[in-house]
Amino acid sequence: MKKQFIASAILLVTLIGCGSSPTTRTDAGSGVGGTDTHDYKSGTYNLWSYMTPASNHTNTYTLLNNGKQSKYQTTYSVKRNRVVESSSYASDEKTIYEKLNDTIRVKFEKNGQPNGMYELKLTVNEGDRITVRDSTCKLYKHYNSIDLNNRHFNDVLEIRCDGKPGYYQKGVGEIAQTSSTNPKQAVRVLAN
Repeated sequence: MKKQFIASAILLVTLIGCGSSPTTRTDAGSGVGGTDTHDYKSGTYNLWSYMTPASNHTNTYTLLNNGKQSKYQTTYSVKRNRVVESSSYASDEKTIYEKLNDTIRVKFEKNGQPNGMYELKLTVNEGDRITVRDSTCKLYKHYNSIDLNNRHFNDVLEIRCDGKPGYYQKGVGEIAQTSSTNPKQAVRVLAN
């Protein structure tokens, strides 16, 4: 179960973006060979508004693992351009989202020490890679409404990394993760 949460955390880290003005940036060691001239402000969907909640909030998730169901809570502390996420299943870990000029920086901490970081583009279109560095994470589709595990959600982005979808509702953040491309087979889903 811990591996599933870690995989989901990595997926989430790979999925965030933000920005303020078109820029040309050079990312040494990005795996894409130097200069990235992408206009980070040209996308239709602002990932910050989908990946993070609009205000302080605690979400309860239902976790399905080998036919067994459990619940856990994730708390979001929101301050302008910074969101700190902590979950009851890993109380010694935090995920920190920072909205920068043209990206979203997602940092992980364990026991108060840095434990990895990713950057996402602020705005993207369907089909776009969402990470600054080369990855398999793309905005697959926008849904005006969608049902996941018998729950109804509105204004949702589906982001896929390595073919595995995650779902993010505008103003709420993550609402579901699945282990396959079938949204009816959610591994975890927002319960509140």
